[in-house]
Amino acid sequence: MSMKDIFLAEFNQESWDSFVMCFADWFLQVDPKLVESAKQKGIPADICQVLLCEMGEYALEWVCKKVPALGDQSPASYLGHTDG
Repeated sequence: MSMKDIFLAEFNQESWDSFVMCFADWFLQVDPKLVESAKQKGIPADICQVLLCEMGEYALEWVCKKVPALGDQSPASYLGHTDG
């Protein structure tokens, strides 16, 4: 079973939405230029909110790096898939 299969089996949209809301106030303080850069990279708003609050500018670099847990693919490679 791949990491993607495990993720899809365990994912719960309601839980994710609640988690994202934890960052709502903090996200208001994020530099709008970083938000725009994330948008240009195709990062969805909810993922952007979490990543930029947790990782700051490094998130824009990290999203393009190959991750062993993702089968040596980048997180960005999953952004174009409906099940990503």
